[in-house]
Amino acid sequence: MHDEELLKDLRENCRASQIDTTAFGVRDMIYVCGSPLDALVYSRLLWPDFVEIEGMVFMEGTIENEEDRQRLVYALEEYNKDRTLTEQAFNVVEVPSDLFGRRATETTEEQDYWLAERLAEMWRARLHLLYPTHEFVVELLEPKEIGGEVGIVFYQLRN
Repeated sequence: MHDEELLKDLRENCRASQIDTTAFGVRDMIYVCGSPLDALVYSRLLWPDFVEIEGMVFMEGTIENEEDRQRLVYALEEYNKDRTLTEQAFNVVEVPSDLFGRRATETTEEQDYWLAERLAEMWRARLHLLYPTHEFVVELLEPKEIGGEVGIVFYQLRN
């Protein structure tokens, strides 16, 4: 996907439609249609926080309460204490349905792939920054692999 295609869709959806945005680039569209509050919210998606539990790394919010911790215990048992398989099971994110709820259908499949690729790049960089001694795999999953949409999975490579 290219910026020109993205800009076309942004122009159609911009709340400031009374402004002629024909010659605008991405930064111009952010200026006209964007919101600092939206940017703050999306920063948590683009540059997320992660937590480490028993040597496994998860996106913050994945393991929030005792019920989630119990699911983690059961998964570890199910995978014979294999932390990599357990991370993989908990760290699959379908783009866009797991992220955007009721507005998940606003993008094309091509746009979903583009977003997934960009998220994977950012998550890979963030994980490397937060856990420099760990080696992570952050990869795209095809819809047929997970029975839905394009996805992202991340997990550690272990010896």
